[in-house]
Amino acid sequence: MIERKIVHILSHNVVMTKLSTGKNSIAFGKGIGFQRKPGMPVNEADIKQEFLLQTSAVLEHYEHILNAVDFKIIGVVEEVIAFAQGHLEGDFSETIHSALVDHINLAIERTKRGLFIRNPFTFEIQHLYRDEYRVAEHAIDYLNEQLEVDLPPDEVAFLAMHFHGARRSEKGGHAVSEIKIISKVLEEGKKIGIRFDESLSTILFIGHVKGLIDRVKAGKTLNNSLLVQIREEYEDAYEQAIMLAGAIADGLKKPVPAEEIGFLTMHLERLVQRQNFVI
Repeated sequence: MIERKIVHILSHNVVMTKLSTGKNSIAFGKGIGFQRKPGMPVNEADIKQEFLLQTSAVLEHYEHILNAVDFKIIGVVEEVIAFAQGHLEGDFSETIHSALVDHINLAIERTKRGLFIRNPFTFEIQHLYRDEYRVAEHAIDYLNEQLEVDLPPDEVAFLAMHFHGARRSEKGGHAVSEIKIISKVLEEGKKIGIRFDESLSTILFIGHVKGLIDRVKAGKTLNNSLLVQIREEYEDAYEQAIMLAGAIADGLKKPVPAEEIGFLTMHLERLVQRQNFVI
């Protein structure tokens, strides 16, 4: 049986522990840190969620955070991570702990100084990562309430990106580059008269573009047996799709196959048709 002892008490509900295996963990449980002290044992039955800090690099970063950030902030952010992990599928990467604490701490400092950083991709993030965005909205409300701050709405999108990156265990730059490409596609679409709004049509279109990007990156193109028919029947939409595919190709440094342009044409046509039927 693995034994745990408290190393740091981060809040009434969050403690950092040392396991008998030699590893460290962040353990969550209602009242798990209440009236406790470092060195005391942790009852496994009291743990509702637990994140292991597996690597020495992650532990080193987290210990730096412990020395630099108010424990109250750390504790509340860890509660947010536990909430997000409980409401999103897939295990979180261990790197989210130090990364998110650091981000929130800096965001609080900026807010207190009246400095606000705008997130230029809020619209795209909101539609691409809807589950993460929904959880992030609750998280920001909780952070504001518990820490008595007023983090700006743009922080919801930043938080959603952290959750998304942690779920996929990828470097944040990969997701950001994907969002930049999609943002460019929407920008180019607006230039040729396509409207993007909060409608289901827009959501579905953005979802398709994301899937297209993933397939091109992986070299897994879908077979499109209707390509010739699509080009003939939806000539205008096909020309528009070629332009948007060019933005994707520039971003990925890879050509977009004709089959994918055909599918993109269908989604463009559907988007325009649905918008034209709105009274």
